[in-house]
Amino acid sequence: MENDKRNHSEPRRRDQRSDSRIDSDVKQAIEKAMASLLDDLQPSIITGFNAFQRKQVYRHFDTLPEFGVKSYRQDEDSIMKIYPVGGLKRLAEKIAQQVIMQGEPEKLPPMGSYARFIIHSYLQDRGGVKTESEGEGTERHVVIYPIFGRTLKKAKRRLT
Repeated sequence: MENDKRNHSEPRRRDQRSDSRIDSDVKQAIEKAMASLLDDLQPSIITGFNAFQRKQVYRHFDTLPEFGVKSYRQDEDSIMKIYPVGGLKRLAEKIAQQVIMQGEPEKLPPMGSYARFIIHSYLQDRGGVKTESEGEGTERHVVIYPIFGRTLKKAKRRLT
């Protein structure tokens, strides 16, 4: 009986230890990123973390499908960008519905390559629209076009 009590309490201690090992700088960066990503479509940028701290950030956001984390090297530094994947998908869906209803193409604001990838991937299998990237450099953006014909009529019926 006493043995059972120890076995049941062990996992709790491990969980508590793993939570306490999260660096305070990491906790602050995560909270700041979460707050900034609620209303913004631009990624939150984290710099100056060592490999262990970056791994903690990845672990936190790995369980949240609303966000995506990408790392980039810039000279000797590693830069982490946390993307609002859920917000980008909601924007894509909203604009796609407008494009279908109005029958006119719509430009999205300029965004980075990963954000454009999320939009293209999300709308790839959606009926009634197609996407293309246009522009150069920092002005590159996604344009959502309606697809006319029977597909557009079917999509309109689904929305109404």
